[in-house]
Amino acid sequence: MPLIIITGKPCTGKTTFAKMLVEHLRSEGKSNVELVNEESLLISKKDGYKSSFAEKGTRGALKGATDHKLNADCYVVVDSLNYIKGYRYELYCAARTFRTPHCVIWVGCSDEISSEKNQARLDAGQDGYDTKM
Repeated sequence: MPLIIITGKPCTGKTTFAKMLVEHLRSEGKSNVELVNEESLLISKKDGYKSSFAEKGTRGALKGATDHKLNADCYVVVDSLNYIKGYRYELYCAARTFRTPHCVIWVGCSDEISSEKNQARLDAGQDGYDTKM
């Protein structure tokens, strides 16, 4: 079944959209729908993207989970930054292995709104991104 790759800048609503998409697919009778993101792998976004080394490990964990869940009978929704073209190509190749379609969905909003969302997360003590980097 399809691989759905969700991409976009931080704090644009990717996870909200991904959860709504998973709910919609399940309400349409698709029983085998899997969501792969940092949250599902218990990776803190703050820690998972604090350095290039940490980000490489995060991407590896996401790809491994995607490869594990991807098969001919399952919808897999990958919700992460997915901003690296080569990484999206690796996910595309995984989908081709199972001869299943794939799509990429870009979720965007203005930089001002995403900055406000990130600051609200940080102020509430939730998982946000360090803006001082």
